[in-house]
Amino acid sequence: MNIRTMKDRKQDGEKHYNKILKKPGCIKKPGCIAWGLERFSKHTRRLPVEGGCITGPVVGQAADRCANLMSALRAFPLLLLFFLANCSGSGEEETSRTVAETRVHGTISINGEVNDTLGHSGTEVYILDFTGSPDTLYRAYTDSDGVFDARATFPGQGAYTLHLHRNQRRVADTTLILAHRDTVQIEGVLPRFAGHARILSTENEAMRTLNRVERQYNRVIRIAAAGGIAPDTIPHVLDNWSTIFWEIFETWPETVAARIAARESMRMLEERNDELLMQRLREYGDHEDIRMLAARFGFMSVLNRKGLDSAMAWIDSLEAESRSRDTRLRIAKNRIEVLYDSSRIDDARVRIRDYENDFGADEDAGAWLNVIRYDVEQLSPGMALPPFDLEFLEDAGDEAVARRIGLQDLQGAPAMIEVVSLADRMYQESYPRLQTLHLIFRQEDVQFVTIPVEQSRIAVEAFYDERGQDWPVARAGAYAGSDLEERWNVYEMPVRFLIDSQGHIIRKFHGHNVNQLLIELNNIINNGEIS
Repeated sequence: MNIRTMKDRKQDGEKHYNKILKKPGCIKKPGCIAWGLERFSKHTRRLPVEGGCITGPVVGQAADRCANLMSALRAFPLLLLFFLANCSGSGEEETSRTVAETRVHGTISINGEVNDTLGHSGTEVYILDFTGSPDTLYRAYTDSDGVFDARATFPGQGAYTLHLHRNQRRVADTTLILAHRDTVQIEGVLPRFAGHARILSTENEAMRTLNRVERQYNRVIRIAAAGGIAPDTIPHVLDNWSTIFWEIFETWPETVAARIAARESMRMLEERNDELLMQRLREYGDHEDIRMLAARFGFMSVLNRKGLDSAMAWIDSLEAESRSRDTRLRIAKNRIEVLYDSSRIDDARVRIRDYENDFGADEDAGAWLNVIRYDVEQLSPGMALPPFDLEFLEDAGDEAVARRIGLQDLQGAPAMIEVVSLADRMYQESYPRLQTLHLIFRQEDVQFVTIPVEQSRIAVEAFYDERGQDWPVARAGAYAGSDLEERWNVYEMPVRFLIDSQGHIIRKFHGHNVNQLLIELNNIINNGEIS
């Protein structure tokens, strides 16, 4: 088979991917739908999500379904710029950007801390779209009472950046969600605008509701992590919280928050309460957003209970019933990704050919196809991990000791190898969970190694000086001097490989979901692969 080189694939995807390639926390992985919430946006970028506690197989896996929304929403104003800007009302994918509009108005007052002579007037209000080259979608000016009012025209439902300028200088910014004909009212005071302004609209109120529920939920997870909830009651707790998140979906239909809440509700039920999961999917079977969830969660439920043939028939029926080409395209992607994640490589190859026949003429679809095809053909489970040989630093008390580590040095025991950006906020938040995993599984001889993409020695040292270094970390700049980006198909960060004692790939992980790594490590132990 003719496998395209990384250079070829990068050129194919340059138009769509360069704006997020190599930016910490900005990712474009096509194979991530296996964990629900991560899937989003036109260019297959993914929301990083995490679980909240890892205290053992029961609590850890429960936490994966309980807490994976928490750290994402804590970083909500920043992350929205990357994962919501291309949301559409008919599903996650929008192959052709439509034009929407709405009224944006409000009052921005000035208090005595602002030292200029303009009074309440003179504040310039901009709404910007940063998904490509910066695009100004809205411009208005406050009058002598601080009032502004104009109409915004934008590509579609999603999050956009609000900038305030005075005297040709930016003085505040925040993020707001826009949707077609969903009037937005903004009330704020300068200079204390960010974090204090009131943004009133259906979309923004729905997201505030989701945030409030998330904060309450997070407290429950902390109690569970501290042992305050008996493990045998966790399933009941998850069912209750799944219902709460589902009520957000039902109360705020067609909003961004509704889609996030529905996914989170499904995640809490996944592999645990199939009956309720399938009941909800059937109840809203004609809803395009729910079809998207059914393509993942329903597929896996049927797969686990009835086998691959039944699962493929399930997802084929979803595709046939969908009225949206975007949904059908997404379902086709999901089908390939689930097959790849499930190590059903031959079936994935067949579906790749079908996908190419159906959607290959679409430029975006073709770029995605080149990426997933490389993983399927070169980095599937059971294949040997392409070798590496880099200089690593190990913590030896008062100083770090340098030594070269290659793939051959890891043979004899399973290993987790990750390529990360230490500047990525979500990685920073997930690092304590990785440390917990390492503490648990080093007793089973599982090895951890980290390859940071940073080239600054100071940046790498600062990260570990603050948090501690428990396993070997590649020297700053080592990754940049290697060819691992091409051979490991690193087009997002973090990317992780779990390999067996012979250096063969058990699974390739994309994104921040540490609990999936926990599950796979548990599987290795339960299957007797760690002696």
